[in-house]
Amino acid sequence: MFSCAINIPEEEDTNYPAFNGGDTLDIMTWNLELFPKNGNSSIEYLKNAITAMQPDIIALQEISSETSLQQLTNQLGNYDYYLGEGGGNWGLAFLYQDSLITLDTTIYEIYTNMFRPFPRPPLVMEALWQGEKIVIINNHLKAGSNSDDEERREEANQLLHTYIQAHFDNVNIVLLGDLNDILTDVVYENVFQLFIDDSLLYKFTDMYIAEGSNLNWSYPSWPSHLDHILISNELFDNHIDTRTVLYDTYLEGRWSEYEEHISDHRPVSITLIIEGD
Repeated sequence: MFSCAINIPEEEDTNYPAFNGGDTLDIMTWNLELFPKNGNSSIEYLKNAITAMQPDIIALQEISSETSLQQLTNQLGNYDYYLGEGGGNWGLAFLYQDSLITLDTTIYEIYTNMFRPFPRPPLVMEALWQGEKIVIINNHLKAGSNSDDEERREEANQLLHTYIQAHFDNVNIVLLGDLNDILTDVVYENVFQLFIDDSLLYKFTDMYIAEGSNLNWSYPSWPSHLDHILISNELFDNHIDTRTVLYDTYLEGRWSEYEEHISDHRPVSITLIIEGD
């Protein structure tokens, strides 16, 4: 649907990216750990980070206060937000630049009555970017390392695969979020194997991060790489870059400062080249 060649970097930069190259769509997933983790200081840190980077769309997880999210949005000025109704203190939300992103329909939740696979119902944005439709599915899957937790995540991936196939055939899809599992498990233990095996239709653009140095993983405290971005084949030729955003490096390497005020997760971003109508 879009048309361009791709160049995926061989290794991560050590600086956070400044987005909005004009013809690119820049999307980020960011678990904000029960935002605002540290009250008003978290709002200030997030305002500074987002103002510096200017992604077009941010899929957020663990939003505990709509009042604080609205305060952040007001301070940013050029963004609007939507907070899902499900998830309680672990809410899913979108922040998006409303002068650049047109909603094709109201943002909505799916699988709202299926708590076992989806303790936080997936949040779906159908957007138009320069005349092209793109669907972004924001997720925060079940945490935990026991076998039942793994089964719940695997069931969630099966249902997401089914939903995309049924509702979004031949549509530009970005599925992303805190998926709470690693991409590099062996086949018989990999909760993402259905998508990985369906490689003609889907691709995890952060697979090279998962297979690379743990310095670039999204959850340094473990360390592990848990925050992922999947695209459909309509976008394969439009993928320019996927990276873990090392914003703590911008804070002169002060991971403790980042973790105190922002999150225990780093954001992961994707850049797509767009040639609209």
